[in-house]
Amino acid sequence: MTKHRKRWSSKEKMEIINYAKIHSVLKASREYKVSSPSIYKWIDAYDQKGESGLTAKQKDNLKSSEFKKLKRENDELKKIIAEKELRIRIQEEMLKKSR
Repeated sequence: MTKHRKRWSSKEKMEIINYAKIHSVLKASREYKVSSPSIYKWIDAYDQKGESGLTAKQKDNLKSSEFKKLKRENDELKKIIAEKELRIRIQEEMLKKSR
């Protein structure tokens, strides 16, 4: 068994889905050398979201970059809040000492 994994374009996936609907998933699996579970996943994605469901990996990458951006922003905001909290505590301690 090879270690190389083929990446299927949405056009290729549609072709395989159509072949599977006409013949069977088993025949499509053998004809195109793709696993049956993959074909079933593609059919489910196509039924739920149409052709855009077949390009989900690209959208996941976009979501991943958005997530990273939001995480960085969240970390920066946490640092700002921590610094302000520290300033407030220092000011309170200084006020207590001056009284």
